[in-house]
Amino acid sequence: MGPTNYNCVMVWFFARGTQSLRVETRYDAATAEYVLVLPRENGEERVERFADVGAFRTRLEALEEQLEADHWTAVAPPMLLKDGWKLT
Repeated sequence: MGPTNYNCVMVWFFARGTQSLRVETRYDAATAEYVLVLPRENGEERVERFADVGAFRTRLEALEEQLEADHWTAVAPPMLLKDGWKLT
């Protein structure tokens, strides 16, 4: 699946010292799934998919707690690409 299957993408930026981290959240209209994209240390991405918005929200809250515990700080509000969360 290519990026054109996504109704929108929201990007979150975090920093820790001189390190930076980019986390993406998406809604995949083709599969009706919420998607979380996390970078891996080797430069690849780990993609997690959720059919249920509640499970997706729970995962995002856990990720936020994990990042905070690991001393990552949000450096800007999330950037919404395209026109926002459109559930069609």
